[in-house]
Amino acid sequence: MTAQHLPGDDAFFAEWRDKRPGSRRSLDRARAIGKVLGAWDGTPPVLTVVGSKGKGTTAIHAAATLSGADVVGRRAARVGLVSSPGLRTNRERMRVDGSAITPEEYERLAEALAGARADVRATSDGYLSPTGAFTIAGAAWTAAQDVDVLVLEEGLGGSSDEVSLFDPRVVAVTPVFYEHGDLLGPTLEDVARDLLGVVGPATRTIVTVEQVPAVATVIEDTAARAGANIVIVTPGTPTSVPAGPAPITRLNASLGESAGRAMAAELGWTVDARRTTRALAGVRVPGRMSLHTRDGVPVMVDGAISPEGVAAAVAEYRRRLGPLTTVVASFPDTKDVEGCFAALHGVETVIPARADAYLSFATAESLHGRVLDARAAMALGHDVARAAAGGFLAIGTQSFVGIALDVLEVETDTAYAPDPT
Repeated sequence: MTAQHLPGDDAFFAEWRDKRPGSRRSLDRARAIGKVLGAWDGTPPVLTVVGSKGKGTTAIHAAATLSGADVVGRRAARVGLVSSPGLRTNRERMRVDGSAITPEEYERLAEALAGARADVRATSDGYLSPTGAFTIAGAAWTAAQDVDVLVLEEGLGGSSDEVSLFDPRVVAVTPVFYEHGDLLGPTLEDVARDLLGVVGPATRTIVTVEQVPAVATVIEDTAARAGANIVIVTPGTPTSVPAGPAPITRLNASLGESAGRAMAAELGWTVDARRTTRALAGVRVPGRMSLHTRDGVPVMVDGAISPEGVAAAVAEYRRRLGPLTTVVASFPDTKDVEGCFAALHGVETVIPARADAYLSFATAESLHGRVLDARAAMALGHDVARAAAGGFLAIGTQSFVGIALDVLEVETDTAYAPDPT
């Protein structure tokens, strides 16, 4: 959940909230509601991002790259982006040229979604999922803004996700690992097949980072069946993404740039080097090892929820800020809590935080004695860090990241600003 609740949010979450026991999300219902909304009225060419980690970074950098392109006729491209999750507000899920949908537009879109849902008779077959609602409503809204291209980030899965209702020209694949086995399949290969299920008749290029052999084989087989080219992005791939981010973050950003360039080439557009470089330099991805300051206290915020991710964030904090003595961490029982906290060994003060009311934090409580409300934990972390003349790391679930950014008053409405010249 986001840090702030907007009145219009209810329209996107209502069917999930009121679903019958045992019911599942329905792509058929999403398609029918999207048709009423106009999601496929003049749908622009689509670039879809799938994977297990780094999708948001990749999607934003793909959109920023395309904002630096000239469409046929030498006009700057207008780029739509639908991504997930929202952090401070759900308006962040829908953008044109890097700017989030306005509060007024969001409320009007929510009303339109509620009306479309009412127009499509509900059945016992399934419900419209929140991610599906944002996908189809976001596609309808961006199409109404006359965008030239649309970047879509999958919410949960590929063929099982509502992004599969769109036929992408280019598919970008971030690192894939085993997750959501109960939904996407019992094996890593099954997860990869589901994610690559977004590849369709229009797909000409699959852009991917280097993958483990099992995933690479699925990508190769999918590309062969679709007649699509494969482009592999490595840390050595030339990129206009500025140096500075952690290696994995920069790799996912470079993947987005390469996917954006592949999309521009597919459409016959010219990527303006100067405008693209400026757009990429201005990309802001809060909550992905991002640095902020509150009352003179430096804070790094990251959404890692695995031991490996936590260790990477700790290493990046130390690389950029020096000694780490204070951490505010939100690891619910659905994660490897003991492993995540073990990755914080050597940190003097660790403050467990609770951001999700519907999740259990019993393991964190047993390890550390108490779990504070996220906002109270952030306040305590700030005070402890300031007393130690240092900074702190805020790390955990996306809900916690949203609250951390809200406490720090981080601006999240603008992901990047296209160069107007």
